[in-house]
Amino acid sequence: MIHAGRKLSLVIPVYRDELLIEQNVETLKRVLDSHADQFHYEIILVNDGSPDGSLQALGRLRQKYPDLIGIVNLVRNFGQVPAILAGFEVAPGDCISAISSDLQDPPELIPQFVSEWERGADAVIGVRQTRDDPMAKILSSRLFYWAMRKFALPTLPKTGFDFFAVDRQVAERILAHKERNAFLQGLILHSSARVAHIPYHRRPRAIGESGWTTLKRIKYFVDGFVGYSFVPIRMISALGMLMFVFGIIMSVAFIFQRVVYGTQSLGWSSIMVSMFLLHGIEMLILGVLGEYLWRALDQIRDRPVYLIQWSELPQHIRSVSSRP
Repeated sequence: MIHAGRKLSLVIPVYRDELLIEQNVETLKRVLDSHADQFHYEIILVNDGSPDGSLQALGRLRQKYPDLIGIVNLVRNFGQVPAILAGFEVAPGDCISAISSDLQDPPELIPQFVSEWERGADAVIGVRQTRDDPMAKILSSRLFYWAMRKFALPTLPKTGFDFFAVDRQVAERILAHKERNAFLQGLILHSSARVAHIPYHRRPRAIGESGWTTLKRIKYFVDGFVGYSFVPIRMISALGMLMFVFGIIMSVAFIFQRVVYGTQSLGWSSIMVSMFLLHGIEMLILGVLGEYLWRALDQIRDRPVYLIQWSELPQHIRSVSSRP
C-alpha cells in the first residue's frame, strides 16, 4: 500500500449547525495544524440541505480559509450517510476521515487514525467505550448494536462507530457499491482487509440538539439489518412452520374430543382471538417482506443517493455538479 503525499481529507456532514460549526472548524484546524509535520489536510464541509443559516456559516469559513476549506451543497436533505458519500466523491486525500460537526467525537484522535493508516490499516475506527448521553439513548444504542452483531455483522464493534478514517481505495470501493439505503458501517467493514480500533470517550453535545432523531436511528437499524441479515426471512419461515404444526395439533385435539367425549367446540371468543393473532402475524410477515421488496425496488430504480447542487473547493480539488 502506497501512502504517497500523506494527505488527509476530513469530511464533515453539516445539518442545522449554524450555532457551532464555525467554532468547531476552528477547533479542528488548531488540532490538525499542530500535526502539520505529519500530514497535509483539507476540510470538506457538506451542507445536507440545512434549513437554518449553516450554509452562510460555511461560506464565511470558505472565505476565511479558501485553500483549506471546501463546501459541497446538496440539493436537499439526503441524510448523514449520503452527505458523507458526497464528501468521499470530491475528497482528494490518500486517507479520508469523517467526523460529526458537533465534535462529540474528539478530533485529537485524527492524528492517531493517520498513524494507524500509515502502518497499513485500510480502515481505522473510533470505538466508543463510554459516552455522555441520556440513559435511554445509551440503552437503545446497545440493543441496536447487540442485534446487529448477533444477527447481521459479527465484526461490528459492540458500541458501533461513526468516527473513522479509510484508505482512498476503501472509499472508492464504497462509492462503487452505489448502494441505496446504505449501512455505512457495514460497507466500511466489508470493503476493508485490515481494520484498526481506537477506543475513546464520546463527549456531550455542547450546543443545540442532534439531528439524528429516533426515527432516523430506527431507519438506519432497519437498513443495516435488512442489508446484512436474512434472519427476518428465516424467522418468517420458522413461524409459518410452527403455525402449521400448531394447527395440526389443534385439529387432532378437536377431533379427539369430539370422537371420545362428544365435546362440541363452541368457543366464539377463542375464534376471535385466533383471528386477531393470525391476522396480526400475517401483517407482520407482509411488513418484513415489504421492507426487503422495497429496498430491492429502490435499488433497481438506481436513483442518485445524493445530488450536489454546487461546490466551492480549493483549486487542487476537482469540481463536481452531481453524482451520475
